[in-house]
Amino acid sequence: MNLGINSTKFTKVSDINIPDVYFKRMSTGVKEFDTIFGNGILPGSAATVTAQAGCGKTTLLLQLLENLSNNGYATGYASGEENTFQLAFTCKRLKVENVSIANETDIDVLANVMNDLDILVIDSFQALTSKKKMNSRELEKYAISTLCKRAKDAECSLIFVMHLTKDGKLKGSTLVPHSVDVNIMLSHDADSPDDTARIISTYKNRFGSTVDVEANIGRTGFDIKGKKSRERVMSKAARKKKLHKEILELDPPLITEKSIMNKFNLTKGQAYVALKELTDTGKLVKLGRGAKAIWKKAHILSTING
Repeated sequence: MNLGINSTKFTKVSDINIPDVYFKRMSTGVKEFDTIFGNGILPGSAATVTAQAGCGKTTLLLQLLENLSNNGYATGYASGEENTFQLAFTCKRLKVENVSIANETDIDVLANVMNDLDILVIDSFQALTSKKKMNSRELEKYAISTLCKRAKDAECSLIFVMHLTKDGKLKGSTLVPHSVDVNIMLSHDADSPDDTARIISTYKNRFGSTVDVEANIGRTGFDIKGKKSRERVMSKAARKKKLHKEILELDPPLITEKSIMNKFNLTKGQAYVALKELTDTGKLVKLGRGAKAIWKKAHILSTING
């Protein structure tokens, strides 16, 4: 299973250049939401949200995405559980207006969609499909490796909704929660006489602390009382446009994967995505294959050939 983790030589920590993405956090503008993920959501991270049916998973995640949308992030909710009309009806009740929704379960389609999103919720992992022929175990591994790797390459945070059995056990294997960065459990507050009381527990977080957040759910969603603040952010489309422009401005016009990784502090996957997009749109031309491949600006190459 490929999660984008490559073998490296032993290197002194002080000599490792940490990518800028590790120092970014997407803020919802609501303290309680940000606390769940560890002071905001790390771009490219993968998480699970698990709960019994009717506990409020969809409600919580739609409200989370709406707050991120209001702070300038591109958000998506892919449902294999409810059709878009049902989901839109729920959104209307919750006053969620700016989240993009779709009925899509194909793993490869969702991987491509992530290039244009800052965060994607997949409801649910168990509903994922593929046109490739494989058994359930192979499908599970393919979904994790494809989507988690793309999340890191595209800097698109990913949240899988997970189902529980009637006796409270995770449906399927434990491969998904072990592979992702953050695991969140939503449950009824057993110590409260109020049946609207919930506890949102982060019990695994590679990028922050584990916490319990108390909340109440009602007809209009979770009662999140934290003070909201708007944060001006550069949209993903704007960041992509800026990177593409800077790559095309490189001098000399000889471009390699390694050169733009070093120049713009990109991972190998991010460099690959940027060069592929510029090639697909005809702005760059790829010459050669593999590690020896180079890219040249299309207009310069056409002038030389002319």
